[in-house]
Amino acid sequence: MKLLLVLLGVLAQILPAWSAAPDGIEIAGAPFPAAVLAKLPVVQDKISFGTDHGPLNAAFAGPLLWTVLSAAHAVDPAAPKSAVRSYVLVTGSDGYSAVIALGEIAPAFEDKRVILAETMNGKPLGAGHLRVVVPEDARGGRSVRDVVSITVLTAP
Repeated sequence: MKLLLVLLGVLAQILPAWSAAPDGIEIAGAPFPAAVLAKLPVVQDKISFGTDHGPLNAAFAGPLLWTVLSAAHAVDPAAPKSAVRSYVLVTGSDGYSAVIALGEIAPAFEDKRVILAETMNGKPLGAGHLRVVVPEDARGGRSVRDVVSITVLTAP
């Protein structure tokens, strides 16, 4: 019974995030317009990781996830200690989700260049098809396609 209650609590946090914002994505429970996303600085990295269909080697470009979260006021760059107990839940339109530790992407800690990709190999992914890519992951399990929601959560 306790397990069921825990699962229901987790689902209650995740399910509302599955609906995409009409013009962009949802970050920290609020719409983040595509027009704001388009104004953020873009980085490009060549990323390789394994998939169920073999290796993927591609050049992804878009803003850093940390930059997006900062622009959405979902993180406080002036309070770096809060990053060590927080994590980012990224959810795609199909309900697939992955977790990234906030300390991994916080400049005060690991400063990993996780990208909210808008292009792959120079070609636009298209409206509603943003993709989070995590460099240096051996497998692409945290590479979430068609991102609709990004939520910053804090561990108890």
